[in-house]
Amino acid sequence: MKLILGLTFAFTATALVSACSSIPVPSTPLNITKTITLPKALSETSGLSCADDNQILSINDSGNAPVVYSVSYDGTITEELALSIRNNDWEAITADDEYLFVADIGNNKGQREQLEVYKVSRQDFNNVTTLVIKYADNNPASNIPYAHDFDAEALLKKGSELLLFSKSWRSGNTHIYQINDQVNEEKVAQTLTPFASIEGLPGVVTGVDYDASKNQYVVVGYKSDPFGNFAAFMASLSSTFAVLNIWPLEGYKQVEGVCVDSEGAYWFSEEATDGRAASLSKAQVL
Repeated sequence: MKLILGLTFAFTATALVSACSSIPVPSTPLNITKTITLPKALSETSGLSCADDNQILSINDSGNAPVVYSVSYDGTITEELALSIRNNDWEAITADDEYLFVADIGNNKGQREQLEVYKVSRQDFNNVTTLVIKYADNNPASNIPYAHDFDAEALLKKGSELLLFSKSWRSGNTHIYQINDQVNEEKVAQTLTPFASIEGLPGVVTGVDYDASKNQYVVVGYKSDPFGNFAAFMASLSSTFAVLNIWPLEGYKQVEGVCVDSEGAYWFSEEATDGRAASLSKAQVL
């Protein structure tokens, strides 16, 4: 998601400093073992999904081609999959053995009432089901850009569940929704109501994955201000969405995606910003 500078931002520089100083010391360290500059084709990387073949799937957000990129662990693009669907504002990608789920859910200005998640068959990439979603109690006409809770950039397929984590600019509390991906009638909007919320994170959530070895969720996000300052973070959550650990990602800015590989390493991506190229980083919880 491209951030637009202006008075509509919900966070200030003072809040950024306060957030960084108030993060509790994690119970276990996070070691970032490498950071790789991504090719320019992924300058607006906006989501990650770790595949079983030592590849990472990524996408770009609004204004870019509807392409899913396969990236090796050294940051090389190994495959480009062009899909016959529109990229209005792609913000997340997740997958299971049968399907890719590409989420066209960006809504930072709060003006979209209906959003789409594309369910793409891995056997036939032309076989696409459109899951249309909308939020309960959302009134786009009354939303203030960057100051509402009807935005999201984090999607996760976990077993039979397709989970959406909100990017809650206004309240700061991340809301969690479940999407029915077994719809019988395509393109009929399903209304989402949160079944859980997360309090205590130091910013908005932009990516999520599940660490099966630890039975924990891992999220990334940031707090930002109108002056281009970012305080990025990674956090682990219990199976019931309680905050366990928060790790500041010092020096990083617009962190956009996270995924857990087959060996339990955490990979996170950063969109290009002024003075920083897009990057892919590997981290280990010690």
